[in-house]
Amino acid sequence: MADAKNDQALEPKPADNAPTAEETRAPGLPKNPSEEGRPPSGQQAQQAQEVDNLEPGESEEEESEEEVDPAEEIEDFDWDELHERYHRAIGTASAQELELLHEFAQLMDYFKIWADAGANQESDRTFHRLRTRMTYVQNSEQKLEKTRQHYIGVVRAFESALDLLRSSGFGG
Repeated sequence: MADAKNDQALEPKPADNAPTAEETRAPGLPKNPSEEGRPPSGQQAQQAQEVDNLEPGESEEEESEEEVDPAEEIEDFDWDELHERYHRAIGTASAQELELLHEFAQLMDYFKIWADAGANQESDRTFHRLRTRMTYVQNSEQKLEKTRQHYIGVVRAFESALDLLRSSGFGG
C-alpha cells in the first residue's frame, strides 16, 4: 500500500494552468492537414490504403495468443500473392516516380531557358560596360597626347625665344 502511494507521488501531474497541445500549436497551422484541402502525404495515403485493403471481419489487430489453439495447424501463407502485391506496389511507385522525373525534367528545361536568357542579357550588359570604359580610356589617352604635344610646342617656342635672345646678345 505504501508503494502505491510512492508510485503516485513520483508520477508528474499536469499543472492546472499548463497549455494543452492545441494551445501550443503554432498559429496559422491547420489542426488537420485535410482542413486546407491539401492532399495527404504519401505515407498517410499508404496507411489509409492498407486499412482499406482489410478483409471483411478482419480487424487491424491480430488475434491474441490466448485465442489460438496450439493444436491447430497454421494455415499456409500465400507467398505468391505477397509477391504480386509487392510488384504492384513497386510498379505504382515506379510510375509515380517516372511522372515526377518527367515533370522535373520539364521544369529544368524552363529553368535552363530562364538562366540562359539572364546570362545572355548580363553578357550583353557587361560588353556594353566594357565598350564604354574603353571609349573613356581612349578619349583620356587622346586628351593626354594633345596636352603632351601642346607642352612640347610650348617648350620649342621657349627654346626658339632663348636662341633669338642669345643671338641678339641679350643672354649670356
